[in-house]
Amino acid sequence: MKQLFLLFFLVVTFTAAQADRTIDIDEDTEIADIMLLDQEVERLVTKVRQCSAVGLAPASDCYCHYPRKLAATRAAYDRVAKKYPGWTDNSVRWRNEADMFSSNLYLPGIRQRLEQPCS
Repeated sequence: MKQLFLLFFLVVTFTAAQADRTIDIDEDTEIADIMLLDQEVERLVTKVRQCSAVGLAPASDCYCHYPRKLAATRAAYDRVAKKYPGWTDNSVRWRNEADMFSSNLYLPGIRQRLEQPCS
C-alpha cells in the first residue's frame, strides 16, 4: 500500500497518459518551467521515501514532515499553474535533449496531494 501511494504521489511516469489528457511541450522555456516542478517533486518524494522507510510516519503523512520541501514544491506548482493554467488538469509530457526518453508529470495528482492539509 505504501508503494502504491508513493507511485501515485510520484506522478512522474514514463508511460503515456490518455492522448486527450496529455499536453506535449517542446519550447525551451516551457520545458525549463516543468522541469523545475519535476525536480521539486523529486526532492520531496525522496524525503517521503526516507521517512516511510524508517517508519517516521505513514507514507501518506510523511510529506508534512518536510515543510520547506513541501513549500518549495507548492511554489513551483503555483508558478506553473499561474503561467500555464491550461496544464493543470492534464499530464504534461516533454523530452529533454539529454534524456533518451520523455518524461511525464500528472499535474492533477500533484495538485491533489499539495492541497491536502498537514495535521
